[in-house]
Amino acid sequence: MAEAPPEDSGPTFAELFAQQGTPRAFEVGQVVSGRVIQIGADDVFVDVNGKGEGQIARNELVDDTGALTVAIGDTVEATVVESQRELRLSRKLLAGAHAREMLRTAAENGIPVQGKVAGVIKGGFEVTVAGLRAFCPLSQMDAYRIEDQGAYLNNVYDFRVVELSDDGRRIVVSRRRLLEEEGRRKAEETRVKVVPGAILPGHVASLTAFGAFVDLGGITGLVHVSEISHQRVERPVDHLQAGQQVTVKVLKIDPQTGKIALSMKELEGDPWSTVGDQLRARQIVLGRIARVTDFGVFVELLPGIDGLVHVSELPHGSLAALREAAKTRAAISVLVLETDAKKRRISLALAPSGMAAGDVVESTPVSVGNVVTGKVESIQPFGVTLRLGPGQSGMIPNSEMGTARGTDHGKEFPVGSEIAAEVLSIEQGGRRIRLSRQRAIAREERAEVELHGSTAPSASLSTFADLLAKAQRDRRR
Repeated sequence: MAEAPPEDSGPTFAELFAQQGTPRAFEVGQVVSGRVIQIGADDVFVDVNGKGEGQIARNELVDDTGALTVAIGDTVEATVVESQRELRLSRKLLAGAHAREMLRTAAENGIPVQGKVAGVIKGGFEVTVAGLRAFCPLSQMDAYRIEDQGAYLNNVYDFRVVELSDDGRRIVVSRRRLLEEEGRRKAEETRVKVVPGAILPGHVASLTAFGAFVDLGGITGLVHVSEISHQRVERPVDHLQAGQQVTVKVLKIDPQTGKIALSMKELEGDPWSTVGDQLRARQIVLGRIARVTDFGVFVELLPGIDGLVHVSELPHGSLAALREAAKTRAAISVLVLETDAKKRRISLALAPSGMAAGDVVESTPVSVGNVVTGKVESIQPFGVTLRLGPGQSGMIPNSEMGTARGTDHGKEFPVGSEIAAEVLSIEQGGRRIRLSRQRAIAREERAEVELHGSTAPSASLSTFADLLAKAQRDRRR
């Protein structure tokens, strides 16, 4: 009897051995994942899930500094670009042979390609990719609006192939798509770092009239124009430029909109901390007119430091001319009256004519009870203002003028005329002085009477006494 054939129990050991030595076929364009098993001088070797050993060019796995970004044991994802003679993988498609074929593979599988910006043409840029001419639209070269196209010339960037004609002659690429993809990856890493008070590096993404948008790494925040510098900033474009590397401080994050408020001036230090060392009372300083309001003129004395010339320190009717001067930030010499770093206030007056920056003006000594002389500065409904000295004014209320009710003080005491008045009170560190012309007149009269009494003959006084006694006797009769 013939022996029955054994039951089929699967492949033999020889068959299994043969199968093990035959790597599974991979298709060009296929995206695979593998573990780094060896790092060579030119290539990094990857075990693709035990199904084959692939090679990736080492220069595809380094950062901008040339440092390798992977280590043995790391998992990498790449695209198959060669599978016949060897399993060649790529994370970006580099220039080389079979350019059009490789570009088609890149277009179909989203593999980045490397290209050099060769020229500026209508609507965008001419880019050389693998020896072929490609077109990158202006809107696709960067993630933000481009101000200077020439800045991209001769630079090498990674691009995404977004269009490739059947004959391979029309090639359209986009750098923006890669930047946005990278931005989304970075955003996840950056988001945990962006908290109020954090100090972060970034670059200026774009500039507007109201500030600068700064890319923190996939997340953008706004540095308002008022937060760019302690120095007065009228136009952000005069202080910053797109692409500039900056360091910013996170001020706050809007919980509703997610908008991020940033500051650069917070990192400059507080200019008010040293203002006392740079500006002294009664010193002449050269500044620039920053802005004019109904209550006075703000003058920029130092970067981030403004002082106020109160309207009471200005010639009557001068605000209109000062507003015009503010448009050009005209220079102006002022006298420092008082500095208060805690309240961030500096009181100023116009500098006396003939004095230069750095000069010190002595104040006119004033004390309660003294008689001072000043020039009429203005006539107000409630009294007369006297200029006693640079930055020193006094007010004589109408009730202290010593004139009859209804007197037109403007006619009686024209601007520039001198008036003597007694000091009634001193307030605000000597800046607000209340005066009395009436008391000064009374003091002068008393002085004249005393002077007359000390010089008149005694006979005259006796005669006066006799006449007074006689008059009293006549009334009693």
